[in-house]
Amino acid sequence: MPLPFSMAPLLAQGMLFGCQLIGGQLECVPGMNHLTPQQQIKVLKQQTDASIQQADRIQSSINRLGSLVLQGQALEGALIRAQWRNASEAPLAPSAVHWYRSSADGWVLIAERQSVTYTPAERDVGLELMAVAIVVTPEGHRRVASPAIGPVQKR
Repeated sequence: MPLPFSMAPLLAQGMLFGCQLIGGQLECVPGMNHLTPQQQIKVLKQQTDASIQQADRIQSSINRLGSLVLQGQALEGALIRAQWRNASEAPLAPSAVHWYRSSADGWVLIAERQSVTYTPAERDVGLELMAVAIVVTPEGHRRVASPAIGPVQKR
């Protein structure tokens, strides 16, 4: 089926996730070829909405666990402490805290630090830091990240 004229601007803007124009025909996710383009878009939107709702449920579950905050200043040689703030009645506490520093490639694990405190070193100057707590719940392990702190300043 040729691409309806009204959908051309959407396709040109890359807004038809999972679809592409091949030889003047709109081709979407395999298994939906029997549907009209409008029906395909409706199915894809429903799938996207379901994924967003699932992500919201997971985030809500994490929020009920508590949060991880960093206390201290992003200064070379200054102590930074990861503090767990329990939001539920259950006595949850992190089983481990891992530290990360920013890099051009994203967040990099600081392998030598697995405690609630970290002291930024010279190699951290100009970079942001973040902690991630591993919390054991009845549903399994959850990772909760702190907001980033920094960039680390020289003393």
